[in-house]
Amino acid sequence: MVRGWAQHPGDRHHGAHGDLVSRSLDVRAGELLDFSQNINPLGTPRNALEAARRALYEDSGRYPDLEYSGLREALAAYLGVGAEMVVPTNGGAEALFLAARGAATGGRALVLEPTFSEYAAAARASGMEPVRKVARKREEGFGWDPTSYRDLEGVSVVFLCNPNNPTGDMLGREEVLEVAACVEEAGAVLVVDEAFADFVPEISVTDMVDRGLWVARSFTKFFAIPGLRLGCLVCHDATRVQALQPSWPVNAVAAAAGIAATRDRGFAEASKAEVARLREDLFGMLDALPGLRPFPGAANFLLVRGGDGLPGRLARKGVLVRGCGPFYGLGPEYFRVAVRSPVENGLLVEAIKEEL
Repeated sequence: MVRGWAQHPGDRHHGAHGDLVSRSLDVRAGELLDFSQNINPLGTPRNALEAARRALYEDSGRYPDLEYSGLREALAAYLGVGAEMVVPTNGGAEALFLAARGAATGGRALVLEPTFSEYAAAARASGMEPVRKVARKREEGFGWDPTSYRDLEGVSVVFLCNPNNPTGDMLGREEVLEVAACVEEAGAVLVVDEAFADFVPEISVTDMVDRGLWVARSFTKFFAIPGLRLGCLVCHDATRVQALQPSWPVNAVAAAAGIAATRDRGFAEASKAEVARLREDLFGMLDALPGLRPFPGAANFLLVRGGDGLPGRLARKGVLVRGCGPFYGLGPEYFRVAVRSPVENGLLVEAIKEEL
């Protein structure tokens, strides 16, 4: 049996892990074509790699700046907010757990499914009961249900992913602000996970954070540094929230890479344009295959409905996709694919074609 994704404590599940699959298939991880991890196909900005290399040799022997002044200023400038509102974190996942802990007042956390599994885990870790509601139904093509968040009795935190993982759809900025107003009126906090908003920055509400709206950001996907773990939480009371963290949550290498990457505006613009083009091309190729239905996406991945068992069959061919069976509101016939280079996307389509 090929183990195509990993299950972690707390009902958390993520994309396929090359090492896990390579042990199952007895092949080297480097020989696998991994479409389960949706990383920017343009790779890491060169100046970010150079900054990380310098920091590794020059800064590893001393502690990072406890206040992360340079990093906070760089992230704030990139996001268009004040540095006093930015809390650097060890990846986007820590930002979510920190938001849950900082915003929770007990009671329940509303998770709008199908979506990222870390929200429910963050809620439980903060003493809240996660309540799941399907906000994007299969039978309606995963269109957004604006009534899904209306019943907020006993809810202290609402998690919203935008663009949403794994369905790929997005809400416009005004739609998110409408949700935020409703949540705040009910006395709760809306935590918006904008892990993929770099690909569509016009939808971001980062500049609108207040007591009822917090935003979690991840820099691992867009800047292709998942191994370095860098994110941030943007909130109105960063000093109080930062006190809930362990000291030095971000290492010196990740901080240096983040400062350099977010200052590279040319890379950001090129990434948005190229990923949009590659996504459109991949969608067209998948849509042309009989028995498949890809769904339009706004980030660097696409949700696809295909045959049950297809992710496992592809894995045995050395091609990894993200099986979506574990997602609440989806099923084993769904899988997610990253947007990669033209050549790699072509190899994926050919492998799927052989298995249909």
